[in-house]
Amino acid sequence: MRSLILLALAAAPAVTELPEHSVADPRAPIISEATLLESERFWPYQTELPANGSVGVLIRVEPGGVARVDFGRDGKRSVPVSETDLVARANRIRTGDLEKAAPNFVFALGPRLLDSASDELRPLTFATVAEKPGFVCVFADPGQPEFAEIAAALSPLRERHGVATILFPQGEHPDPALRERLRALNWTVPFVYDHLSESYTRSLLDDGWKVPAVVLLSSEGRVLYESAWTPEAVAGLSSALAGAFGD
Repeated sequence: MRSLILLALAAAPAVTELPEHSVADPRAPIISEATLLESERFWPYQTELPANGSVGVLIRVEPGGVARVDFGRDGKRSVPVSETDLVARANRIRTGDLEKAAPNFVFALGPRLLDSASDELRPLTFATVAEKPGFVCVFADPGQPEFAEIAAALSPLRERHGVATILFPQGEHPDPALRERLRALNWTVPFVYDHLSESYTRSLLDDGWKVPAVVLLSSEGRVLYESAWTPEAVAGLSSALAGAFGD
């Protein structure tokens, strides 16, 4: 199973390809463990456990003072923020002493998406991903009978408030075939490369979650809404979109 650390090293865009991204704001309040969750623009991409020197990729900060981190070969764990250097790194980003190349979720997924709406199968440009304020992440198997229902139900939410819908395909589905499946359903959303989708699914979904599922994330990876798939989830997702990204 490939980790987010290895995936990041394998496909991160060159610095010259990244759109300009500056979040330094020395006048912003000093970040503490209590305010880290709400200070997501300053979340670092990596964190270290000072007690043992382990370095991992931050997946997200969660309520209750917990961070979900990918430690590569040591697996993905939820650890207390107090046991990491997240607050220190976030404050360095705030003051401009530590560079942040892009929002965390954008940086992780930007180079790993295919554009099903294009005339031919090709990657979605990083710049296109970077301009999105959030993402509706859909974890579903395109080969299952309910997939057409999911596509039809979520289609009206596509690009609502500028938020992109991304499919994390479950099961094995060659990228060209999946593109054709989405186009046949008139649901031409970006999707994660087939060979990467399983790793990202395991990283982003909390332990115990079953697919199909939908998760609304900010561009930094903060969870704004999550639900196992039911038709009723559309109303909750729509409300969360309006609350987080509406005018």
